[in-house]
Amino acid sequence: MPDRGEQARASLAEPLLAFAVAISVAGGLYWVGGSVGFVQQIMHGVIACMFLVGPQIAARLSRQLFDDRAAGITLHPIGPGLRVLSLALIVTWPAFILGFFVFYGSLCPSLRILRAIVPICSRWPGIAGMHLQLPEGFWLLALSQILIVAVPEEVFFRGYLMSRFEDRFPSRRRWWGAAVGWPLLLTSLLFAIGHFLVDFQPARLAVFFPALAFGWMRSRSGSVAPGAVFHALCNLLSEVLHESFF
Repeated sequence: MPDRGEQARASLAEPLLAFAVAISVAGGLYWVGGSVGFVQQIMHGVIACMFLVGPQIAARLSRQLFDDRAAGITLHPIGPGLRVLSLALIVTWPAFILGFFVFYGSLCPSLRILRAIVPICSRWPGIAGMHLQLPEGFWLLALSQILIVAVPEEVFFRGYLMSRFEDRFPSRRRWWGAAVGWPLLLTSLLFAIGHFLVDFQPARLAVFFPALAFGWMRSRSGSVAPGAVFHALCNLLSEVLHESFF
């Protein structure tokens, strides 16, 4: 019989391979799309579909059971989900907005390395240059953020990967009513690495931190839905702030 180490490698092979394939496809589409217009047009839709159906395909190929509902890929329970979403917005949005002003207003102008990593640092107009406005096509952008970006990513990362890691490394600690441990950290790390490997922009690694919040919400509510809505709202807030200041 295989020892525990062999069992661990076997149990991690499926999610890690699924992650590698998904990110390779996403990266390939991104770079090909830079020179092929048709690929650029369909890229986001293809990636979204891959994230949505990838878990079931990976499970079937490996002959391992994957239960969508047990993985939190469901709207229920709605009540706890709404409470978790409200708490996340109340706690994080003031800090996010403050961090936006500190980063672009204080750190960007003073640190040359940041201006190299984040080119728009050099275009910061200051508070006086603010002109609060929504991005063009805001409502279409909002629909795209929830259906094409947030839901597929939450299904794949917080639904599929986090559940697979939880099966292998059950979380032993609880924080604010949610089980936290290696699954949360590993999923967040892969989320950040995956974003970086698609376009090789170092600033993309910063998504590790919001990923921790998305994972906590999944664990606390039992559903990926609150994290998906929060994910989309955070992306939209970032779009509005950048549209208003740059």
